[in-house]
Amino acid sequence: MSERLKIGLDFHGVINKRPKFFSAFTILARKKGHEIHIITGGPSQVVKKMLDEWQVSYDYLFAILDYYGNIAGATYFENGELKVPAQLWDTAKAEYCMTHGINMHIDDSSQYVKWFSTPYCHYDENSKTCKMPNALSVDFSQTPEKALQEIEQAVTRYQYF
Repeated sequence: MSERLKIGLDFHGVINKRPKFFSAFTILARKKGHEIHIITGGPSQVVKKMLDEWQVSYDYLFAILDYYGNIAGATYFENGELKVPAQLWDTAKAEYCMTHGINMHIDDSSQYVKWFSTPYCHYDENSKTCKMPNALSVDFSQTPEKALQEIEQAVTRYQYF
């Protein structure tokens, strides 16, 4: 595939479940010229430390906690916790993907899919697959090379739906 893709990967429930696989996957994807966006709840300092330890390669890291930490509507409690209204939290990943031209986002949370206009692949750790609303799927039980090929093909097919 000659088109450079922008692939969004969730951290909690996806990368942290199979760090060795996603290390190899992200290294390969970036070697092929694709951008990797880690899109997570956060916090970014904790996630970054783990990504570095696991040698997960990425171009950008977006953490909802960090993003909303400076925005009206977020509330800090005395114990340091941050409370963000549910709709703001649930739409943050979708807005990031739309704004940054993400070609496919892979996430284990089904609650976000209704907010997405970007192709969204719902990851299931038990089956090691992710499914898209248009019946396309990616099998992550295969090698990272084959999983990436399926993503490239799915994005190409999705553009024609």
